[in-house]
Amino acid sequence: MCTKYIMKPVIFAAALLILLTGAGCNKEKISGRAKEDDLQNAPGSNIRLYNLSGADMSVVINNTVLTSQFAGGIETPTPTLIGRKLFPQGLWKKRAAFTIPTTLLDKSGRAYISIPGYFPGTRLDQQVRITFSDTSLQNDPLVPEDYYLLPSAKLVKFPRNSTPPSNPQNFKLRIVNLGSAESAFGLTGPVTATYADGSPVDRLQHIAPGASSDYVELPYGAYQFKMFAEDGGMVNYQKQLCTEDMQPAFNPCVPAVDLPQQGYMPQVATFKPGGVYTLLVLTGTFVYDNDCTFIKDVRYANIYQTVADLDPGINFSYARMNAVNTIPGRKITISVDGKTMGGPLEYIGETFTARALPAEYHTFVQGEHVVQVKDEGGNVVSESSIRLFPFDNYTVWAHAAADGKIKLVFTANDMTNTRYRTWDDPEDDHTDGDMRRIRFQYVWQSRFMNFCNTQPYITFTNNGQLFLPAFMHPDSLRPFQAYQLMQPGVVPVKNGSIFYFLPNILTYRPDGAPAQHNSEAHLFPRKIWVNAAGNPPALPGSLLTDIAPLTSERTFFANEGMYRPGTLKPPAENGIYTVALVGGAANQPAKLIAIKHNK
Repeated sequence: MCTKYIMKPVIFAAALLILLTGAGCNKEKISGRAKEDDLQNAPGSNIRLYNLSGADMSVVINNTVLTSQFAGGIETPTPTLIGRKLFPQGLWKKRAAFTIPTTLLDKSGRAYISIPGYFPGTRLDQQVRITFSDTSLQNDPLVPEDYYLLPSAKLVKFPRNSTPPSNPQNFKLRIVNLGSAESAFGLTGPVTATYADGSPVDRLQHIAPGASSDYVELPYGAYQFKMFAEDGGMVNYQKQLCTEDMQPAFNPCVPAVDLPQQGYMPQVATFKPGGVYTLLVLTGTFVYDNDCTFIKDVRYANIYQTVADLDPGINFSYARMNAVNTIPGRKITISVDGKTMGGPLEYIGETFTARALPAEYHTFVQGEHVVQVKDEGGNVVSESSIRLFPFDNYTVWAHAAADGKIKLVFTANDMTNTRYRTWDDPEDDHTDGDMRRIRFQYVWQSRFMNFCNTQPYITFTNNGQLFLPAFMHPDSLRPFQAYQLMQPGVVPVKNGSIFYFLPNILTYRPDGAPAQHNSEAHLFPRKIWVNAAGNPPALPGSLLTDIAPLTSERTFFANEGMYRPGTLKPPAENGIYTVALVGGAANQPAKLIAIKHNK
């Protein structure tokens, strides 16, 4: 027999009351401040802020102190975990950006932001202290927005497009012009973005101050975008904007003379497939040492920088290749998996004249690919396979070997201006390869190749002399195997390129004359020749005077119109090149050619 126990309603209510009372005693108090959530688990909102004020700032959002110190050293508050994650240096550094985490928003999706610091001023030539008061920013889950904090203590808002490009092989790019009307050197008004050769980028032209352009889609790859102010709606090559780590031309000893702002060479940068970027025009501060009065001159000028609106992360899919025909007197077609690379290719010795030819690239998915060479009748005369990895960049050379057979040669192009150093660092435990990589921001980089069968060993020279070495870290920027004793169709195993370090440097003597332009300008070859090493080979060998040299001032300048005659200019434009000796047949004398790999 089962016994049933039935709790009467009064007893049940009393028991429930005791439970609730006990739970209430143990209940944690909830603070009005944001929870100390780890930012790695906190998604970002659609609100991103850029500090263009010209000074480091403090930040408080919805009463949550985010910086570990206040600008001006007035107070050192205790930062939150979120603040330490967002601002590890303790302040919102100038030119830095951050995205407000959703954990900092209130229930309505708002962020009340205050900056208890000091601003440089509302005018470029003044120092006015302004405290930025509470401002409400509304998060829109459907519309990403950027807020730019200006020296005038104003927040300027522009919508941000976080939608990837329609073609995953492309990237998107726009201009936001926040330049000041008081910029020095006449760098004011509308701006236009160009490629390295000064040709405007479609739809990134005539962008007025306070405005932004539409996004344009471009094939991913290495670019050297330049920015120019306009005159009467036309690009003025003498009004070129610098990037932040460059410096406009100014002679503090003769400040009344306006120097042309031209000939600057920005860094070559690779824009990722699927990425979204902004070329942001803003105001920079430049300090010049005055050798005449020993008082520093300060100028405020419009500059530009690249901002990633959407970083697609690591490229796991795409690689690029271009094709070159080095077979004299023959027109061929090079295809990859049956897809032609640019149609019938003429012999490059007939195509090349004086200026480096731009490489015509094609994008491929990573993996194994079959490359074929077909003659004019459509017959396959050579075939090879290559395994492409993401971000690979190759030139495919069709080369007639000494036995008359067509051979495919693949050369990898380093688009990062990186050297892999060979010397040991005492702190290097050989577990991280990044410690051995050295990246040079402003360099002329070139690979050298021999496709001339009548010359078994050649050495490329500077007017018959070896390229003078330069040691950094302490590896040579011009390794011997990259240009000496080159055999036909043979690719150097490692460090196959040479570098010349050509930063944007221009200083002046007290008499007003320019004193220096580039640190290695005096070493750069004005003419590149070919020397026959002989057999057995010797260095540098005999100068081949019947092969016309490459003249640097013609070959390595994409557009002479970008430089005013009679002014000091670099010996060559920064970029990634290949110099090769081709031809050598009875009716096709050997010829030096050059290819430029960045746009």
